[in-house]
Order: sequence, then C-alpha cells, then structure tokens
Amino acid sequence: MTADDEHVPPSYGERTAWTYAVVIPVGTLGYLAVVVPRALTQPIDQVAWAGPMLWAMGLSIVASIVGAIVFAIVVRDHEGRLDVRDTQIERYGDRVALWFTTAGAIVALPLSMLEVDWFWIGSTLFVLAATGSTWGAIVQIRAHRGTFVG
Repeated sequence: MTADDEHVPPSYGERTAWTYAVVIPVGTLGYLAVVVPRALTQPIDQVAWAGPMLWAMGLSIVASIVGAIVFAIVVRDHEGRLDVRDTQIERYGDRVALWFTTAGAIVALPLSMLEVDWFWIGSTLFVLAATGSTWGAIVQIRAHRGTFVG
C-alpha cells in the first residue's frame, strides 16, 4: 500500500462545508414545503411566512452545530481548528456565496420599490441566500477534494 492509497480524513473546514451542503438545502426545502401550499391556497398578504422562515433558520443553525459535533466524533478529530488552506478555501466559498446574496439584494430592491408584498421580498432574500450558502459549501468541498491553489 502506498501513501496515496491511505484515506485522509476530512479537515475541519471540509466537514463544516459538508454539513452546510446538507443542512441548508434541507432547511430551505422545509420552509418551502410549509409556505408554498399556504401561498397557493390563501391571498399572499395573509400567508404566515416569517415564523416558518425563522424556524428554518434556527433549526438549520442547530442542525449545523449537531452535525459538526457528530462529524467530529465519527472522524475522531476533536481539535476543530482551521489551517491556512482551510481558511483560504472558506474565503473562496464565501466569495461564491456572496454573489448569490448580492443577486438577492438586486432582486429585492426593485421588489420593494414596486411595493410588492413582503412575502416575496423576504422569500426571495431567504432562498437566494440559502442557495448561495449551499453553492459556497459545494465549491469548498470541491476545492478540498481537488487541487486548490489559494
């Protein structure tokens, strides 16, 4: 067996990215599963969306923390520190996520100027921020598993 065949456990940064890549889409889909049926059956200005959004965000935060702890136990790494490469990859993923968040602001601003219902503005910002965070995590995972030059 050569050194290339040995399994290298994921670093702290990669484990965090994997956790986000799973938890954030699940939380977003949960929000949409609650809110979309309401939006289809009620006038949009009567749809209760803030509570489900806060629950989705809160549960995603809790699930991310629990996921990181479980991942650390499974990998048997209790240090939980970022090295220089992890930090560079995290910043790289954050830049990708920022594009989606910026797109959310660019879309939400005209919606607010047109005085569109808050449901659409809030949901647009939430979904685009979640999409950006998910893509940022995916980019980080790919960078960890590929050749990344920071």
